[in-house]
Amino acid sequence: MNNYENTKDKILNGSIEVIQPKLGYRFGFDAVFLSSFVNGFIEKKNKRKVTTADVGSGVGAISLILAFKNQNIKITAIENNIEYLNIAKENILNNLLDNKITLVNQSVFNIDHNLNEKFDLVVSNPPYHLTDSNFSKNNLKDISKRIVDLEKWLKNCIGLLKNKGYLFLIFPADILDKVLNFIKISSGSFKIFPFWPKQNSSAKRVILIAKKGGLGPTELMAGLKLYNNKGVLTKRAQLVSKKGIITF
Repeated sequence: MNNYENTKDKILNGSIEVIQPKLGYRFGFDAVFLSSFVNGFIEKKNKRKVTTADVGSGVGAISLILAFKNQNIKITAIENNIEYLNIAKENILNNLLDNKITLVNQSVFNIDHNLNEKFDLVVSNPPYHLTDSNFSKNNLKDISKRIVDLEKWLKNCIGLLKNKGYLFLIFPADILDKVLNFIKISSGSFKIFPFWPKQNSSAKRVILIAKKGGLGPTELMAGLKLYNNKGVLTKRAQLVSKKGIITF
């Protein structure tokens, strides 16, 4: 167990229960929608067996959703914070998904070389707050979203992929140019999926797909509007939250 007070939260219409720190970094929109997007990709590609690395896996929300929705997936969840790892282990066991998810206690900056080029897919919700920003007084929350070396984080993620494997990231739209610049040498065939808070608003989050060794053109996908003009989740966004899959 950890030293923080925890909560138990239901996702995917109650199909998954997730323990997480009450005051630490808590998963939310990013984790649910990134994993839902990956689920849609796996379905579209009709992949029967998929090896996946979840980098910076935290309490395991992304891994849990991927494992729940895909029968023949093997996930390596990589996290260096022992508090989160302990909670993730409990979450995996509670949801009966220990046959699909393996936890690895390692830093993304010092990943075992034996894991390089082993995965069909890599998913990550990387840290993005500036190192000198006054983000949070809560240490457990603060360290989870503060950039140490985003460029190295991304390059090490790509290093885990097999040739022609796919990297899936979610991050704020305003650092898209920085992310593309960091990974363009080793990957390509970029697909960008924006999320708009509401109509006539700029995208605040994007999902980026990058193919290792890919050479195809960049594609701006249709994206998803989250809220209507009344501040209520759109029907499509509600469906994603309940079903855990974005179809495209």
